[in-house]
Amino acid sequence: MTPDETPAEPTSEQPDGSALISRTIRLLPVLALDALLIIASYAAALALRFDGAIPRESMIFFGQVIAVIVLAYVVGNYFFGIYRTAWNYAGVADAMSLASAVGLVSILLLGINVFLTPRHIPLTVTGIAPLLIFLSMGVAKLWPRLRTQAPFTGWGGPVQHVLIAGAGHTGQMLAREFLQHQEWHYRPIGFIDDDARKRGTRIHGLPVLGTRSDIPEIARTKGVDLVALAMPSASGATIREFVGLCQDANVAVRTVPGVPEMVHAGGEPGQLREVTVDDLLGSQETEIDAAACAALVHNKAVLITGAAGYLGQELARQLLAYGPAVLHLLDTNETGLYDLQRDLAAEGDEVRIWMTNIVDRAQVDRTFRSARPHVIFHTAAYKHIPVIEEHPEAAFHVNVAGTMNLCRAAADVDTERLIFVSSNKAADLDSVYGATKRIGELLAASMSQEHSTRFTAVRLHNVMGSRGSVVPLFLRQIERGGPVLLTHADIARYFMSPPEAVKLLIQAGAQANDASTLVLDLGEEVRIADLAEKLIRLRGYQPGKDIEIVYTGLRPGEQVIEEPLEKRGRFLTTGHPKIYQVEGTPTCSADEIIGRIEELQRNMPESRDELATRLHALARIDLRDVQPAPATSDN
Repeated sequence: MTPDETPAEPTSEQPDGSALISRTIRLLPVLALDALLIIASYAAALALRFDGAIPRESMIFFGQVIAVIVLAYVVGNYFFGIYRTAWNYAGVADAMSLASAVGLVSILLLGINVFLTPRHIPLTVTGIAPLLIFLSMGVAKLWPRLRTQAPFTGWGGPVQHVLIAGAGHTGQMLAREFLQHQEWHYRPIGFIDDDARKRGTRIHGLPVLGTRSDIPEIARTKGVDLVALAMPSASGATIREFVGLCQDANVAVRTVPGVPEMVHAGGEPGQLREVTVDDLLGSQETEIDAAACAALVHNKAVLITGAAGYLGQELARQLLAYGPAVLHLLDTNETGLYDLQRDLAAEGDEVRIWMTNIVDRAQVDRTFRSARPHVIFHTAAYKHIPVIEEHPEAAFHVNVAGTMNLCRAAADVDTERLIFVSSNKAADLDSVYGATKRIGELLAASMSQEHSTRFTAVRLHNVMGSRGSVVPLFLRQIERGGPVLLTHADIARYFMSPPEAVKLLIQAGAQANDASTLVLDLGEEVRIADLAEKLIRLRGYQPGKDIEIVYTGLRPGEQVIEEPLEKRGRFLTTGHPKIYQVEGTPTCSADEIIGRIEELQRNMPESRDELATRLHALARIDLRDVQPAPATSDN
């Protein structure tokens, strides 16, 4: 047994007596080593005091009292928890505990020695010996950690030389894990950090070599095989820049999981993983009012439309954490509903599925009369803009008539709240998809004024990984060997991670007022061509060489650049920094909108263009809250 090992605590499977015996046996080597160090330290102190010529009387007295001295220090260590410390993970607090134990016992022994007559052990010895005891015990107990530091380290076999990006808490923890676990074959050679004050300093014996701009030079001169990104809270832009620098230097790049990810996956602090799309796009921690979100759904019947979709699945998982009485999952995707129900039912919650087509009013009414939902999250919609431009009638039936069916059924069964998931395209009104979402917003706002049910519209933007997102499309194209198809070289989009989008969606639903349309902060803009190139490189290919990027031209209804939030309308702040409210309330009535929708259902135009024109006209009944803010003068 080495000095860093901690004796096993009694377990519930062991009787107390046998556990005590087992622990005592494990402790014997540690006690023996401590006794030897105490004896050696006092002997050395005597030798130093008398220049090696120790008087006979002192030697005899030392032999008579050394057992008491050893017992005193061992008891002191025991009461300060020294023998319960895992010294292979020890830190400054553990070293201070050892110093306190040694210091307290030494003061006690010094006080006793003051009153001894004759005094065969000089006071200087009782002053020098504690220092030697602390140093020798400290080295012995910290040796498991000290031996991982240069120059004690020595890797056998092939290793990867790792440059750690980030000299903060995560970076130092990663370096320590690499040094202690040489079997992982990662040998850290130093750090880079953008804090210029850290340059030249050493952490765990490893130097801070420079900043991110120095990666290519350090990689060339130090023979770096891998850059480990120890920046779990870095933004997507920062991660993309680091990945780009590493790719330009032809060095592999990995990242360290954040603490929540390690806890969820059961990983270790030193584990590295591939850089993912979520890392490149960024996923900042979103603060929400958990109490308000819980009050929205706790012990209530909650229904999600489009539950088998990417957003619906994430919404179902997060809502279950707030303890709904029953979670109703509504979709027409049988396989998706079945798989999701089995996944969620494993948590022990009541989950029901409904094979209901929202286009069929009779089906919706039957479902709502049976489920009696208190809260509804309406995510079901057709979302592919080019497809909708070609088939506006399908978008009308699902996005417009289907939303009308849900709103009317919710009002009929006295649902407390319906949260309609809209899109920022509803503010642009340059596509059929945006027009259908705007009609849904107007319908929700007008019905909220005439019914006890509170209807709220929440505008989302691009949710990464969802159906229709470019990210999974690019990955599939890369797996097939290319080409990766882009519509335009300068196209850019705002992205939001599914967990962040759902958190804000629930928060928005919890805090919304009557007839309100809420908008989520867009976040960070990402150039799609840069994203495609980095995805290609992360898969080990060279853009333009191994995988071609082909530009196909803009599709119907597609924009090159999405407008920033401040140009999409006039907004009021809410109680959350990432949630805004569209200014103003639509003046059109629910009867007017419903009448126009029903008239379209009865007299569906045969011409695709005519239907698109009528949908755009219906979406423009009330434009007060989507007009851009007037330009301000510089004067």
